Amino acid sequence: MKSLLTGLACCSLILAPMFAQAETARTTSATKPAINDVALSEAGTLQGRAVDGQGKPLDGAKVSVRQNSEVVATAVTDADGKFAVAGLGTGIYELQAGQGQGLVRAWDTHIAPPAAKNNVLIVSGATARTQAGLFCDPLDTITLGLAITGTALGAAALADDGNETRIIVSP
Repeated sequence: MKSLLTGLACCSLILAPMFAQAETARTTSATKPAINDVALSEAGTLQGRAVDGQGKPLDGAKVSVRQNSEVVATAVTDADGKFAVAGLGTGIYELQAGQGQGLVRAWDTHIAPPAAKNNVLIVSGATARTQAGLFCDPLDTITLGLAITGTALGAAALADDGNETRIIVSP
């Protein structure tokens, strides 16, 4: 019986880190900044809107457009948070308005992929995020369960029965 418990404890403790590594890989890939495809208008104009974390328009916010860490254009939002930047060519740009920023891949309107959007939305400031708690992610629950099971089974396997006499014989 002790051999079975020891084996289960070892398996549980070996599997728990594997689930934790899968979770780490999943969250690491989710943190890569996304590049959004945007179709420029006929005149090479990038249009968009800047809002705060609650969706209210940013009036009078400076919008900067950078390419290769160099500011190539700026604009100021109107009362509705709308802005337009003219004279851009195709390429990757970093947009910033207030505390919000993002990357876009600008396309000429004639060659833009079907998924390309016509407008950009920049959200400034912290967006409220909540978590449901420890057991909201199944991988967290499985990892925790395996670690607790492994520890409990290991302790049970090492517990002394009290009725057993051990004789250690060495050659």
